Amino acid sequence: MKRKFLYCCLAIPLFLLPVVRIAMIVHKGMWLVDFLQHAVISKTLFRGINPFPDNIAALNQAGVFDFSGKELVPIAYPGQMPLFAWLGYCWSESLQIAFIALNVALSYVLIGLTLVRGCGFQWHDLFSCGRRQLAFGACCLCFFSSASVMNAMRSGQIVILLAFCLYAMFWCRADPSLGQAPSPPAPLVLAACACLFAFAALAKYSVLTVLAPLLFFKGYRKLCVSAFLVFLLFSVSPAFRGNDLAEVYSGYSKAVGMFLQPGQSNHFGMNPVMCHLDFFRFSAVNLALKAVAAGAILWLLLRESKNRRVTDTLLLAAFCLTMLVSYHGLHDLILLFPLLFIRLVDFARTRRWKLFWITLAFPLVLDLPGRTFLRISSWIGSVPRIGSAVYLVDNPFHSGCLHVFPLAPVFMIALTVWSLYLYLKVENPYGFELPR
Repeated sequence: MKRKFLYCCLAIPLFLLPVVRIAMIVHKGMWLVDFLQHAVISKTLFRGINPFPDNIAALNQAGVFDFSGKELVPIAYPGQMPLFAWLGYCWSESLQIAFIALNVALSYVLIGLTLVRGCGFQWHDLFSCGRRQLAFGACCLCFFSSASVMNAMRSGQIVILLAFCLYAMFWCRADPSLGQAPSPPAPLVLAACACLFAFAALAKYSVLTVLAPLLFFKGYRKLCVSAFLVFLLFSVSPAFRGNDLAEVYSGYSKAVGMFLQPGQSNHFGMNPVMCHLDFFRFSAVNLALKAVAAGAILWLLLRESKNRRVTDTLLLAAFCLTMLVSYHGLHDLILLFPLLFIRLVDFARTRRWKLFWITLAFPLVLDLPGRTFLRISSWIGSVPRIGSAVYLVDNPFHSGCLHVFPLAPVFMIALTVWSLYLYLKVENPYGFELPR
């Protein structure tokens, strides 16, 4: 009885601390720039006006935000219009707070789903005093304390919603071996999974760089084709509001091209939290690293083409490779947390402590305070002549952190190597049940 009481006393602060941190973000003031982009682009398209590549007058007419004189040029996928146009008509501080509250709620549900569906917990375990409740609280604290979640919350990223959709798709079917209730009829499950998969693509299609072809080659063709048709339907939706699709997507492509140019916020010389392989000053080195990553992706696809099983270690390796080869930042690493939690619980349960501690090191690095992370990066960047090899950030987010080294992609390379090791060496990994 005393032990259960101790577990409760430890678990309750773990649940409350994340909420306190999020409340501090709201109190300090919100600048949900990415959430704003989804709202203003979708509303402008809904009004039948092409906002691309930099139609500031049209964006200002939407009445959501005045972009005159601002360096920010909004970019969002045109197919998001049916999903987010309504946001532009009710944009307010209350809506922004509701968006953050939704992200917090979905995060708790996502972590709960991870432990229940991926680790064999029961829902009542999460709210009953004991070790499993303590594990739930520890996962929540680790998740909400990470730089990935903090960056996503502050900037208004929809990656938490994206992650929720993907993992809801992975767990749409019941696993009888865990004593779960039977799944709904197969056609309904397939339709639900296709919609969730399509929404993930609409939210950020670069996340599916490896996952989509992987599932297709593994035989989940009905799911992939159905999701693509839903994605295609949303992509042509701007035409229903009188927009010229050729002009819209031509302008969108130009806007993306402008955004990817050196000197923009996505470039390593401007932003220290990018994860993809473009941080060397020498193009040949970046191309060589990308060639190695592309080779690993091809090897993974060929190796898995005859294996129908989708495991947590496979998805972890696939997502890690995705972060390296296409445009991603620290906020996108939110996708990895459920898979890391599954591994940690499994390693602790089977007492494989060496694997446990090495795996735990990665989320703990992301849990470092942002200022500490930048200062470590700045200390590495102070090494003489290192700036001649890699891009260093000279306009830091915090004073005193000059010449910030691109530590995020180095961290991502290390995590990718470790994920590939787990993929090859871990026996009997957790398998997801997806509709065919």
